Amino acid sequence: MEQSGITWVVAADGAQARIFEERIRAGEVVERKAEAMAQKGGDYPHAAGSGATVHERAGPRRHGADERAPRQEAEDRFLVRLADQLGKDAQAGAFDELVILAPPRALGALRSALPKAAARRLTGSSPVECVHEDAAAIRQRLRQTRAEH
Repeated sequence: MEQSGITWVVAADGAQARIFEERIRAGEVVERKAEAMAQKGGDYPHAAGSGATVHERAGPRRHGADERAPRQEAEDRFLVRLADQLGKDAQAGAFDELVILAPPRALGALRSALPKAAARRLTGSSPVECVHEDAAAIRQRLRQTRAEH
């Protein structure tokens, strides 16, 4: 028996995301290049005015007190932007099921930022680094993720 319905597989990390689509369960997986996303300049924080500076005990290094690294902040902003877009796509009916494949930190950030429309369609996730893999490898990861759930 063939199950139909569109499944989107999001392969992401903190810097980019690629969307793959499966139209028939256990069928072919193809990349949706138009939906790919990457960090952009607006994801990086603007330079802070004057914040407290902490001097390291060992060595001449300094860093801001209670400030997050710009790279981490850019990743978080990108992941929130990705989650918002997935929410809009879910409301538009672009997919029926959603599977997220991302490293643990990015996976947690994405899951917590997903709007309800997308979160309701989330049927699986896996903490893996696979954003650079091809469609055949993503298909295998999708099968593994479904087997685990």
